[in-house]
Amino acid sequence: MKEKNISRLIYSIMITGLIMLASGIALATFTNLVSEGHIMLLALMIAIGLLLAAPSKLYLTFQMMHKNDEKLREQNKSTKPME
Repeated sequence: MKEKNISRLIYSIMITGLIMLASGIALATFTNLVSEGHIMLLALMIAIGLLLAAPSKLYLTFQMMHKNDEKLREQNKSTKPME
């Protein structure tokens, strides 16, 4: 159960990062904030979005690889002939 809660937390962090990233890019593209001198705010928003999104993807990938490895080990144990 604890692993499920951690996964939900990581997913929510990743989604928050992606929303911040997309919002920063959209604000930079479709508004005049860059020309008004707010480029540091937009860059900070995009950077924080990237920092939140990248590590969570790595964690979830490693978690899926670990689950797959455990499943393969169980399959190998059940298919080995008894001596």
